[in-house]
Amino acid sequence: MMVLRNSVYNLLGLGLPLVVAVIAIPALIHSLGAEQFGILTIIWAVVSYFGLFDLGLGRVVTQQIAIAIAEDDSDRLKIVVGTSSVLMASLGIVGAIAMAVSAPLLAHEFTKTADPAAVTRAFYWMAAAMPAIVLTSGYRGMLEATGRFGLVNAIRFPMGVFTYAGPLAVVWAGHGGLEAISAVLCVGRIVACVLQAFYALRSLPAKVGTGRFERSMIQPMLSMGGWMSISNIVGPLMNYTDRFLLGFVASAQAVAYYATPQEMVLRIGIIPTAVAAVLFPLFTSQSNSAGASVMRANLRRYSLVILALLLPFTVLLALFAQPLLALWISPVFADNATVPLQIMSVAALCSGLAQIPFTMLQGRARADLTAKLHLVELPLYIGLLYILVLHYGPVGAALAWLARIGADMLALYWLCLRNLRAAESMNGDIASDRLPSDAADAEYRVTP
Repeated sequence: MMVLRNSVYNLLGLGLPLVVAVIAIPALIHSLGAEQFGILTIIWAVVSYFGLFDLGLGRVVTQQIAIAIAEDDSDRLKIVVGTSSVLMASLGIVGAIAMAVSAPLLAHEFTKTADPAAVTRAFYWMAAAMPAIVLTSGYRGMLEATGRFGLVNAIRFPMGVFTYAGPLAVVWAGHGGLEAISAVLCVGRIVACVLQAFYALRSLPAKVGTGRFERSMIQPMLSMGGWMSISNIVGPLMNYTDRFLLGFVASAQAVAYYATPQEMVLRIGIIPTAVAAVLFPLFTSQSNSAGASVMRANLRRYSLVILALLLPFTVLLALFAQPLLALWISPVFADNATVPLQIMSVAALCSGLAQIPFTMLQGRARADLTAKLHLVELPLYIGLLYILVLHYGPVGAALAWLARIGADMLALYWLCLRNLRAAESMNGDIASDRLPSDAADAEYRVTP
């Protein structure tokens, strides 16, 4: 029941904003034009990627606070809360500086007719939000450690709505430039961070307060992110490189024809994401006690669950891509975006299935395997992407995306099954590479 209930919380928090997106995206395209909307999707992508400057610390915070709560160790709680807050704020500032420095280059490369200065200022606004974006990850980790999944999604839902409704409100108010939209999004991110911090600190024992900074904890906390942080950075980089390369080789308008269907299929990904977020502590706990046969059965069981959940959506998108896009946006837009949507519908199914072996490997403390796989995939994908985009534009980008995700899915299943077979050969001891058992048990025992 815990898996089901928390999956539903996550699904609602991630999924309900899609209703607003369905309304907002066509209106934004019509109001901003294909090029400026394409730039807006790039801004969204940049914010999503630079948000990964937390280097996996959000997950580390969840784990360490769960352990401290289980052991009733208030001193450890203070250190984790204080050190992680300072560390993540510092990483957010680094991300802000990096984004601000790269803003003029990004604006120059991805604008053909739009005002580069205005686009640069739009990126500056989002750079200002970076510390809040990174800190939000840590505070959300604190809430998850205390089992407050309902509260996490009570904040996530309005923030998800605001991502689309905020720009739409700016457009309808007659201030529809990218700079104004970015300013509104920046304010929204800061408000979300304040709310997360308020409720996260309230969810902890009162004596913890705002925590205590310990410099000696910086290196251990960063190393705990370890290989997991590499996947957190490289994985999304591959998800968004296509937009940047398409904008560089073709145009921002081509990005719109590609990014809009991609946003549609990425939203389908909230289903496996919601389930995988709950399965992580389950797989971690089972790594301490269950045999390889149980893990293999769970791999098969939850893969079939994801297949059953995703297959209807992906088949409908592939079969009715053209009329859906024509009705949702326009017939002209549909003519350019139908084939990419059909290709990416298949990729969405592969991506969803890949979440299960990926989560199991990370739950078994083999994040090094997923990270190494992503490092191998990255240069191969970029090379294939460049060739296909150069010759086929948005359709080529979609084909490259499908090839990469399909290969990733097959490799993850192979790695996971190979890891389970290796564990079986060691007399069923599957905990040889696991997280420390107290950490795993503490995370899984937290009341949902």
